[in-house]
Amino acid sequence: MWYYVKLFFLFLICCFFLLPLLNIEDPIRTICLSFWGRETNAQIVEHICKPDRTYWYTYETHGRTFRQQYNGYVEALDNRIPEEARCKGLLSASVPVAIKYFPLYAFWSEPIEHIEVSTTEKIMYIIIKILGIWILMFTFLRKS
Repeated sequence: MWYYVKLFFLFLICCFFLLPLLNIEDPIRTICLSFWGRETNAQIVEHICKPDRTYWYTYETHGRTFRQQYNGYVEALDNRIPEEARCKGLLSASVPVAIKYFPLYAFWSEPIEHIEVSTTEKIMYIIIKILGIWILMFTFLRKS
């Protein structure tokens, strides 16, 4: 029994700490935002283009203010930012954008206009991430 408890906690640690360190979105976050995400308004406050497009946005929910980033080129988000302000870092005037966040962990969020993949691809990515974590865990944690 103790073995399975260790496996469960190791899985959660890998999801919440190891994958973000490797700049990989964890599968639990993906599932939560897909099924239980709530919409709210945010403000894009910073736009960086090197080495890749990064959109920094702020939003307020549950009486707290959050500052998050979204990495990856999204043409719809770029078009909202005035051309002369793109890729310059801090924006002089913030740009409104709709986002989705998960109510239990309000810091889990992403713009509504994000890089879209089909539902089949999303499910495949989730399965691959979960299997990758299990393979990694069973490489180092074996039943004695």
